[in-house]
Parts: sequence; C-alpha cells; structure tokens
Amino acid sequence: MIGNTWAPLTGLLTAVVVCVLLAACASLGGYREKPRVSLIGIQPLGMTLLEQRYLLALRILNPNDVEIPISGMSYSVEINDREFAYGVSRQAVTIPALGEAVVEVEVVSSLLDMLRQLQSLDDARQSRLDYRISGGLSLANRRAKLPFDYSGTLDWKPAADKPPTGT
Repeated sequence: MIGNTWAPLTGLLTAVVVCVLLAACASLGGYREKPRVSLIGIQPLGMTLLEQRYLLALRILNPNDVEIPISGMSYSVEINDREFAYGVSRQAVTIPALGEAVVEVEVVSSLLDMLRQLQSLDDARQSRLDYRISGGLSLANRRAKLPFDYSGTLDWKPAADKPPTGT
C-alpha cells in the first residue's frame, strides 16, 4: 500500500529531474568543447618600481560548430610553475564556429613575481619557458563563463649562449 501512495510523487520527481538536466544541457549553448587559448606574443608596456604591465597576444580557437560571442575575460599566466601575471578585459569579440581570433589583452605583474621569475631562470639556466594560461571567457549572450586552461613551451636561448654565426 505504501508504494502506491508514493508512485505519483516519484513520477513527478523524475519528470522534474529530467527537465532540470535538459535545461542544464541547453544552457551550454552547443559548446561541447572548451575553447583553446594560447599565448602567441608578449610585449612590455610599462614598468614602475612595484609593477610591470605587458600586452599579451592570445589566440582563441573555437573547436565547436557554433560561434562564441565573448563580452570579456579573466586570465592568469604562470611561467615555469610560478605565477607571472594576471588580468581582466572587457574586449568583446566573436569567435566563429570552428574558427579562431587573435585578441590583445593587458596583464600586470608584481615586482616580487618578476624577481622570482628571474631567480628561477638564473638558477636553472634554462633555454625554454613552460607557461600556462588559464581563466574564463564571459559569454555575451548569457551570464556564464567558458573556462580555459592551456599549457605550452616557449623556446629561447640567451644571446651569450648562442653559437657564433658565419664562416
């Protein structure tokens, strides 16, 4: 007898759960894969005693078959597993379906972060920099963020370590 009294409530509860799950899937807006955001350039903008500002060029790759309208983004950059810089941008851009765009954004780094980076480079005498950029893309068409997290390597060699060129 007890099972029969709960049957209508169980059916209603199941219907509500299914509706919530369908709404959650629909809210993703067709973004089945995270966008890929990679660092393709860095340029110093200005330096003061306590902070440095840089202009980053980021390539945003959209692997989805629907465009991504971005109203802004937040991001942080690590170099060799140490925080290097962070920033936010209100720059609006639309990444086409199965396409890409290059976006320039500013970041700020503290003097302490810069000193740690220089010390780790001097200690390791490395010829490559491992970087990680992570953050979120704010979507223009809804109150949501698409997270991103990408790691890469920048190869470089200090001028003193380069072999002489010529004959």
